[in-house]
Amino acid sequence: MNAVIALCHFCEAHGPSAIFCTQTFRDTKLEDLNLNRPHNATEQTSNSIASKQCAACNSVGPTNGLYSKDNESGATFLSTQMCPLPDVAVLVKQAAVRSLSCEINHNKDGGFVFFGDTSRGHVLSHTFHVSDLQARGFYQLFSIIILMKDKYFLLNTKPFLAEHLRKISLETQNSAKRIKEEEELKGSPRQRRLSGSQQLVQTPRSLIELTGEENIFAVLHSHFSWLLLAGSRFLTEHVTFGNLPWLPPQSTSHPPQQRLTYNITTLPMIQKYETLDDAEEFYSLIPIKQLVKKAEFVSLCYCALTGIKIIVRGDATRTFHFMMCLKKLLPEQMHNLIRVDAQHQHSISADYKIISISNEIAVPIASSSIFRIDFLPELVDGNDILIKWPGTVPNKLPDLLVKLLKAVEETRFTELVLNRHTKVLIEEWKNKVICLNHAKSTNGQNKLKRVLGVQPQDQPLINYWSAHLN
Repeated sequence: MNAVIALCHFCEAHGPSAIFCTQTFRDTKLEDLNLNRPHNATEQTSNSIASKQCAACNSVGPTNGLYSKDNESGATFLSTQMCPLPDVAVLVKQAAVRSLSCEINHNKDGGFVFFGDTSRGHVLSHTFHVSDLQARGFYQLFSIIILMKDKYFLLNTKPFLAEHLRKISLETQNSAKRIKEEEELKGSPRQRRLSGSQQLVQTPRSLIELTGEENIFAVLHSHFSWLLLAGSRFLTEHVTFGNLPWLPPQSTSHPPQQRLTYNITTLPMIQKYETLDDAEEFYSLIPIKQLVKKAEFVSLCYCALTGIKIIVRGDATRTFHFMMCLKKLLPEQMHNLIRVDAQHQHSISADYKIISISNEIAVPIASSSIFRIDFLPELVDGNDILIKWPGTVPNKLPDLLVKLLKAVEETRFTELVLNRHTKVLIEEWKNKVICLNHAKSTNGQNKLKRVLGVQPQDQPLINYWSAHLN
């Protein structure tokens, strides 16, 4: 779970602060973090470290940390007194102040408060009291906060998180209660203070002294680490809708993939494609962008997304890779509209929207409804492909195409990352079309379009996809 869990404390001398933070790291090396600690300091477990602050504001000390690793997921969990990432440390500090000052649930057993925004993160705060006979009011105020950027994930997992945060706070309170009872038996300092015989002096005590647990922060580290790990598995999100009432139930069996062609020339290439472990890494939109000019790339993607017939003509060894990349622009349910290496003239006039043929087959002249791409056997004017399409793209492109063009231009995306991002965008719009297909009236469909953010420029895509998605 991409979040930070922090134990916060309101010190009578120094005010509210976060004294113990646990965070998940996956690709970050501990050596790269600005921990200001000596070598192998993460293995230290001593809690008696000299500090400029009071004991109540200390946990494991500024130069120590507790470290755990989950071998299955590869995630590492690091607990420190202060968050090692400066940007996150600022957000944790702000959340700690709010959780111990204004965002408090005054429930006797400790309540939960949700607050935050997109810039400072969203926080689930659990405030509770820990008994302390030497403190003002005979208790110290603590809180456990969970800070993350994903608002809806935090809200959806709130019941699970709240249950376990309450268990952690109750365990801490019970330990402090036992210490309180032992102190009262020794001399009842509470009665002496109430009678005025003992002067009230601020003597902030650490959580170790309050609970009598030398390894209290190691215990909290194990609790917080488990919560971060279990939280990521408690709720998982899927791109598709799943089994909604209007969708057929999903089959548990996995039928074999339907091949797009059985031509003797292309069949070995398709067999290799189907058995390739990392097929997504080798078939993306980047090879298409490298073959055609920018304006032609926009036109090609627009035609593929809106149902304008695309005819790719040339040798199968050259067009196959191009077709596999072009297939990424359509949902999987519409891949039957793609024909690879067709061998007959009638395939052109069929319902296929994207088709590749050999040079021996005659093809119709390019028109506004036919986008032609010819892979030339030799260079002509320095080009090995020729694109013909007299049509024009609209001034306002469909939202899906705009996002795809931005993704292709993103230099930090690898082909694998681009492919995953493309798939998410395609699935998002597939689900929008499915929703619109099941709207019972035009008025209901218009309302649904406003909710889904469908604009007029998206209508050609909606018209094409809705005819093939149920």
